Amino acid sequence: MADAMFERDGMRVRPGPLCTGPWDPDSMHGGPPTVLAGRYLAEHGAGDAFHLARLTVELVRPVPLVPLTVEIRETRPGRRIQLLDLVLRDEQNTELVYARGMRIARGDNGLDESLLDMPGPVTVAGSDDSIPYEHGYPLPVGGFYMDAFDIRSVDGRSFGAAGPSAAWFRLLAPVFAGESITPLDRVLAMADFGNGISNIIEMGRHLYINPDLTVNVHRLPRGEWLLSDAVTHLRADGYGTATATLADADGLLGIANQSLLVVPAS
Repeated sequence: MADAMFERDGMRVRPGPLCTGPWDPDSMHGGPPTVLAGRYLAEHGAGDAFHLARLTVELVRPVPLVPLTVEIRETRPGRRIQLLDLVLRDEQNTELVYARGMRIARGDNGLDESLLDMPGPVTVAGSDDSIPYEHGYPLPVGGFYMDAFDIRSVDGRSFGAAGPSAAWFRLLAPVFAGESITPLDRVLAMADFGNGISNIIEMGRHLYINPDLTVNVHRLPRGEWLLSDAVTHLRADGYGTATATLADADGLLGIANQSLLVVPAS
């Protein structure tokens, strides 16, 4: 197993090298703060009694690889529905990340899921039949994208090839040192890759940066391998979106949406 993304002591965390993003060796990939926020929001209070149905993360500014403080506020307490807000700050009290979690109470509602008309298992090639991902565009060695995952391409495309794409992800690193990887960790950690695997323009000429990420999860995954089936839409006006359908071998889990800032590379 790879080293952990973070060490934590209560509401303070220290990121490790695995958090490093692809463009700046001193800043994080969007995945680590996303899964960090998700874990804290899912665990807050009586977390076992609730399902984190939606997580929205707004990356206010680049998140540096420095000690950080987590603050949570119960914006809407409730027995059935809860709305929690999280802020991630550095030691200078600079606000770096805003996150909002919608939690819904767990409880037997009498439904027989076997009788419901819901999509079945995914029809693309499984993880065993997919091809190890080729990093077709030169990126810094190491960090979250390179070392925290085993990634396999469904259609054999390399990173940097243009067009919609699907890939299987297996998270190798725990979020926190000394703790196990949870099913929710696996979903949230790979949810930020949609724009990366489905880019539709030549890399190196433009950047398509997502300042936010919203993940809706209607089922926690079974097993280690998760699928992201993504498509990106870009506009000449400077913005775009990327949408990824998330699944495991048994079927759909949820959806991830990213807003994109599209600018010429300097």
